[in-house]
Amino acid sequence: MNSGDKGRKRESKLEQKQLARAAFPMPDTLLKSMFDTVEARVEQSGCDHTMRFTEQWIEEHEQAPSSVLEWLKGHGGFCDCEFVANAADHWEQNR
Repeated sequence: MNSGDKGRKRESKLEQKQLARAAFPMPDTLLKSMFDTVEARVEQSGCDHTMRFTEQWIEEHEQAPSSVLEWLKGHGGFCDCEFVANAADHWEQNR
């Protein structure tokens, strides 16, 4: 691969990261709070394969449930434990 190809690849990755960041349903500070809170609750109580902890956090922090849940499901978060495992990884890789 020549340096021109490497540069285009690097630019493409940066562009993909910027697009992913633009699609985040809320600022990083709130996402971090949500991920940390839900992860702690899952570790303490286990996952019942619903989004109950996530939905509680969304309500407590007055966020738009539809946009947050849609984003989570789009990144593999169909229940609290999957949300912690999958959507959090997507966020970490692109923030």
